[in-house]
Amino acid sequence: MKKISAYFGLILFLCSCVDVDSNLKLEIADMHQFNQLPKGSIDLTHRDTVYIPIYSEIHMEHNSRKIGLTVTMSIRNTSLKDTIYLEDINHYNSQGELVHKYLSDMMFLTPMQSTAYVVEDSDIKSDLEGSFIVNWGATTSEVKPIFQGVMISTLGPQGISFVNEGVSVSAKTIR
Repeated sequence: MKKISAYFGLILFLCSCVDVDSNLKLEIADMHQFNQLPKGSIDLTHRDTVYIPIYSEIHMEHNSRKIGLTVTMSIRNTSLKDTIYLEDINHYNSQGELVHKYLSDMMFLTPMQSTAYVVEDSDIKSDLEGSFIVNWGATTSEVKPIFQGVMISTLGPQGISFVNEGVSVSAKTIR
């Protein structure tokens, strides 16, 4: 029993020494910084606008209880050979007001690359529903990236998570 307690204590100690969240934020921030181009610098033959619904909380027990959710918007380039270009990534509240503009320049995702944006608590401001609008493009219409809103929370020993898929709201092909 003493050996089990010692191993358990060692595992807890080692796990407490690692700050996973800050390392993840640093890697994502680095990618956002280095995968940028000036807007309009690539001739994109295919453009699209995608709407991704998100929820910052959900109601339980006949509206008498709310659970706050951590919101992440994920973008995945599913192509094995083509790059996608992100022109705008904007977060809106449930009243349709712009909350946060994530890009000042165009960002690109190389084949099979992905990125994610975690919505900060200060951007939620007790707003139950919101959305992301992503304007993206590619040099071919064959590219089919995945856009998802991922919501997650814990309540005691239980966890809750769900994913909303992005929906194209205005496909445009430039000739």
